[in-house]
Amino acid sequence: MHGAYSLLLELRAEHAYFPDGASANFRFVPTPQCAALLDRFGILTRPSARGLALAGQAAARADLQGGRDAGAELEFGVLSADPHFSLFTGLDAPAPDACLFFHSARAQAEGAGRWRLHPDELAGPAAWRRPRVPDKAAGLAGQGARPAFFMVLALADVAGALAQAAAPVWLVRFGARASVWKYHFLSDLDAPDPVIVDLDDKLRFAPRGRTPLPGNRSALTFASEQAIDMRQTPQQRLQLRDQGELGQRILIKRLPNASVAAIGREITEGSAVPVLVSEIYIP
Repeated sequence: MHGAYSLLLELRAEHAYFPDGASANFRFVPTPQCAALLDRFGILTRPSARGLALAGQAAARADLQGGRDAGAELEFGVLSADPHFSLFTGLDAPAPDACLFFHSARAQAEGAGRWRLHPDELAGPAAWRRPRVPDKAAGLAGQGARPAFFMVLALADVAGALAQAAAPVWLVRFGARASVWKYHFLSDLDAPDPVIVDLDDKLRFAPRGRTPLPGNRSALTFASEQAIDMRQTPQQRLQLRDQGELGQRILIKRLPNASVAAIGREITEGSAVPVLVSEIYIP
């Protein structure tokens, strides 16, 4: 007689770029070896509201806690639904062939029944791994479509977590990049003193003069005085106004927000370090 299935553990990936850090933007794919191991244990995988849920009967839980195949590991490649993952994630790869690799051996307890697969609050540069033999990350990186990152749980670590929580959660948390927003106004503005105003009074924009454009043209340019965190749906409310002698006059009621698809780097005045810049062109 088959017993009821219950939640064994859950994998999550949170990212500041997405609303509420939603994991629905990621797809967890077990490697062939992992899929075979889960099948042998009678464990099912199902997408959950926050990531991937692993469920099984009481026998599967007992096998995990009893140390069956204790030397084995659960390996998952995690695919991002957004092709710009590398652009909005605040981690620069040290080399084109490097991959992000998170292992339960580095897990940190984060509240009851939760383990974070990196030492700091957000995933950092230490998660990058360079392919080399016999590096586990190298073997995973060579399988099929290139995932955004890998999550690997040693069964010995899973057994230890199950001894402390009925359904432990393993998570990776990413921060988002920040960029300077630069507006280029392509048409001549009928205003002697244009300014960009933040309706929430959080951001300040400084005039940058005129930027040369192809075709012997130029654009009036403004840039934010601080870098702005990237978000899938930016919440900034910006206006272009004319700051005349008789008060301010609205020229553009709502300026478009930056897109991660238009990111560049530039050297700013007084600094030798290139910064990320979001270019926004207004006809």
